[in-house]
Amino acid sequence: MNILKKMFSFSQEKKMAHLLYRTIVEQARHPAFYRDFGVADTFDGRFDMISLHMILVMRRLKTDVDQTRKLSQALFDYMFNDIDLNLRELGIGDMGVLTRVKKMAKAFYGRLESYDLGLAQDGDSDLTAALQRNLFRENATTEANLVSIAAYMRRQSDHLAAWDVAYLLKGELEFAVSPELEP
Repeated sequence: MNILKKMFSFSQEKKMAHLLYRTIVEQARHPAFYRDFGVADTFDGRFDMISLHMILVMRRLKTDVDQTRKLSQALFDYMFNDIDLNLRELGIGDMGVLTRVKKMAKAFYGRLESYDLGLAQDGDSDLTAALQRNLFRENATTEANLVSIAAYMRRQSDHLAAWDVAYLLKGELEFAVSPELEP
């Protein structure tokens, strides 16, 4: 295989990760999150919404880890390559991008742990505390917004738990219809 072909070829996991990531970003960009629920419409607010949806999908992938390990890693890599590119497009230099991406990866893992823990519990107190600390760190929020986003996350988590892993492995993903997002 010549070197150019090797450099520009994508594994099956990378192709599927790209498809999944596009769906995740599309869902995370739903105007209702920013318009109706008080999520900051900033780079960091959008990062938080993408992270929230990534975490929901990665939790689902984790339940079939033997089949999805490579896809999960490719999805994570795709997200942070996209963040790197976006930071560069904002005019941040190489050293600034490296520092910011490392900080965002650490933040992502913290959210992954706290959202996973919150979703694993029956009540929403830990989940809403994590949302207030992370998703709403730039904006004040209301109890109603916290409860709505927590309910949204639970609905999506339940929906994805029933989603056949074979679809995810083919890059197919649909989020549940959510009354919170309807006009």
